[in-house]
Amino acid sequence: MCLGLILSCNTYAIDAQATFSELDKDGNGTLSESEASEDAVLHESFEQIDKDQNGQISFAEFKQFLQ
Repeated sequence: MCLGLILSCNTYAIDAQATFSELDKDGNGTLSESEASEDAVLHESFEQIDKDQNGQISFAEFKQFLQ
């Protein structure tokens, strides 16, 4: 749901940050697998997005995934 909205917008950077912030429920700057489960695509691709395999998706990893 969230990712579809981002991909269709011209204001990609702002929307990416807003979506990431919305998903980052604890506000720690990363997405846990639990937080990522709010979006089916993120949840399904979690291990591939988490490039450093630390169990968290950083904003940099999130942006790279969206490109």
